[in-house]
Amino acid sequence: MHLNCLAALRILSRDKTDLDKIVTAEMVTLLLRLAELDCQKNEQQILSTNGNYYTFPSRFILIYFFLIFSVSVESAKVLCNLLYHSFKVRELVIEKNCLENLINRINKYTVNSSHEMKLFDIKMLFIITALNTSTRNTVKELNGDFCLLNILDELLEQHKSNVSMSFSIKNDDVMLICDILKVLFNLYIHSEDSVIEEQEKNKKLTTCLYKFLYNKNWSKYKDLVSNVINLLTTIPLKNYIQMMQSNENNENNIVYQNTDVTTVSVVLEFLDQRLNYTENLLENLSPVVTVLIRLVKADKSVRKYVRLQVLPPLKDVMKRPEEGTTLKAKLCKLLTSPITKLRDIVAEFLFILCKENVSRMVKYTGYGNAAGMFANKGLLGRNQEKISYSESEDSDTEEYLKYKEQINPVTGCYEKIKPNLLEGMTDEQKEYEALQLVNLVDQLTRGGVVRPCRIGDDGKPKPIEHVLELQDELQKQQYRRESDSD
Repeated sequence: MHLNCLAALRILSRDKTDLDKIVTAEMVTLLLRLAELDCQKNEQQILSTNGNYYTFPSRFILIYFFLIFSVSVESAKVLCNLLYHSFKVRELVIEKNCLENLINRINKYTVNSSHEMKLFDIKMLFIITALNTSTRNTVKELNGDFCLLNILDELLEQHKSNVSMSFSIKNDDVMLICDILKVLFNLYIHSEDSVIEEQEKNKKLTTCLYKFLYNKNWSKYKDLVSNVINLLTTIPLKNYIQMMQSNENNENNIVYQNTDVTTVSVVLEFLDQRLNYTENLLENLSPVVTVLIRLVKADKSVRKYVRLQVLPPLKDVMKRPEEGTTLKAKLCKLLTSPITKLRDIVAEFLFILCKENVSRMVKYTGYGNAAGMFANKGLLGRNQEKISYSESEDSDTEEYLKYKEQINPVTGCYEKIKPNLLEGMTDEQKEYEALQLVNLVDQLTRGGVVRPCRIGDDGKPKPIEHVLELQDELQKQQYRRESDSD
């Protein structure tokens, strides 16, 4: 009877309409007791219809719940729905010290513990920490993150093959791992790495994440990689070195300049797949690009490897950088995306691969694609400060050198020599066309469509108030050229 009632309640709790008005503290208390997350130690109480409590000996209640264990699981499912939809329920659950009881139960998990109960306990913890940020520190103070890391370790050990050093994780366990990674993301997203305990946890976590990325012998691998990458965005940069120091002796390892880049290759593959998405681009691409930025900053060999995969030596100069299906083409398309945050993070990634060198960036992406980033960074019209990067050989190919003089730096590709449109015109016709152009630009300016700018001393575009400012800027540019030639 309890089970049927809870099943009906689970379905009804999916509707959040007026849920805060319907739910009472007594209802939440009863659900916590049925889910075995209440504070009662020596006895269990069940609420009667008239508001009184019936008290039963603990032994009877334990037997009762053992026989119909599904009641406890069903209660956890109802709580998950209520926690997700109701602010009031979240507050009540915290008041009743549910977090401490929940973490204590998670800490007692064994290999033989019910998978379903594990899954919904973790889901409850995820919902609470996601929707109530104040609980994150509480969970960490209760060593909840340490408990979750231990579960990850146990799952990896449980599925480890003594022969191939690879892992074959079941569908159910992958779901559990993904939910654990989501909880850890909530806990670590704003954490500090200043204390020794946090540093040790980060090392342990990085080792686990490496193993998840390293082995592909499980189902739902894409979901797992997605959650691993999200969590990697919260880990300090110094821990990324662990990702390239594998202790696994496997012939499938990808090694570049004595550095294990197996996991880097996995992240690049994941990026390539995500770049084919057409919706929610910022949410889908921002984490993986952020992780790649951190990886290339962590190790110069990784940066060189990633550059070879993303920006290989130029051979095909007949197409624009954004044309095609290569990683470079897909990323260059995003340099002109209207989604500002996405455009900026992709530009930063490519700029680092180009050793933060303007000329190299123009060479690989075209000035038109990169102009927005140059403007934001103040790199327009002034000498660039030298950035500390290792020297490398010139990557110019024969194909590039052959057509170098005919490559349009704005578009980044080869263009045939075009006929002079003014050829054959009289001076009067040229003057007429020039005046027409001036009038059109003036209309655009007055309409607010375009705004004339000059390059400021900080290398960023500055709007002008009067046309005379352009004349002053022209004189400054001529002076700079003369100074450079001297």
